[in-house]
Amino acid sequence: MIPGDDDMDEPDRRPATAGVHAIEVEGLQKSFGPTPVLTGIDIVVDPGEVVCVVGPSGSGKSTLLRCVNRLEEPTAGRILIEGADITDPDADVDALRSRIGMVFQQFNLFPHLSVLDNLMLAQRRVRRRRKAEAERIARANLDKVGLAERAGAYPAHLSGGQQQRVAIARALSMDPDMMLFDEPTSALDPELVGEVLEVMRRLADEGMTMMVVTHEMGFAREVADRVVFMDGGVVVEEGPPGRVLVEPRHERTRRFLQLVR
Repeated sequence: MIPGDDDMDEPDRRPATAGVHAIEVEGLQKSFGPTPVLTGIDIVVDPGEVVCVVGPSGSGKSTLLRCVNRLEEPTAGRILIEGADITDPDADVDALRSRIGMVFQQFNLFPHLSVLDNLMLAQRRVRRRRKAEAERIARANLDKVGLAERAGAYPAHLSGGQQQRVAIARALSMDPDMMLFDEPTSALDPELVGEVLEVMRRLADEGMTMMVVTHEMGFAREVADRVVFMDGGVVVEEGPPGRVLVEPRHERTRRFLQLVR
């Protein structure tokens, strides 16, 4: 049950500390039972930067992203979110996670709620916003992703591309400092991919900090400030997209790109 409007008070949000990285991953390791998936990852994402993580299936890309907001528990290493260690046993994980928006391969919309209600639910329950404020923010973000006219629709009445754009609008409605995208177009028919990537391009143009796991090499070349190529649970190489995707230094990167171009 959502509290009444009289009880709504949006919690204070600590502003990002000037001069610190948005995301800093240090010596990250993750194993599932005896199977190592990440074997020592070091990555930094600065405020306003777009970092695309590419690599073959099973390379640990999605696990890395899920560790960043503690959806997966790291085996070793640490992860700093705007200077605060989200892997610290004493960390307020929910507070730190509230700074991070995440969009998954699947849309994860509530089928029994309208588009507008999908966007308002977490605002009301987590941010404790009053209904009118939550609706204003939801409608503004639906407009941002080009779906203002579908506020009253239900997920089943939307295309896959529209559902993913709603999922992006839902994440944006929580006012995150950064966005994580886990292969957001992989579940879409090819003709629907472009509309989702266009929304992500606009977010990048607006200065949103973004860490994107993707197989869309054209998007990475066009939008990323930096590309990270992973294989076998390690970072093989990273750098500007014009170098990593056009003139990679490592043979493993070259072989991968020959297969996906």
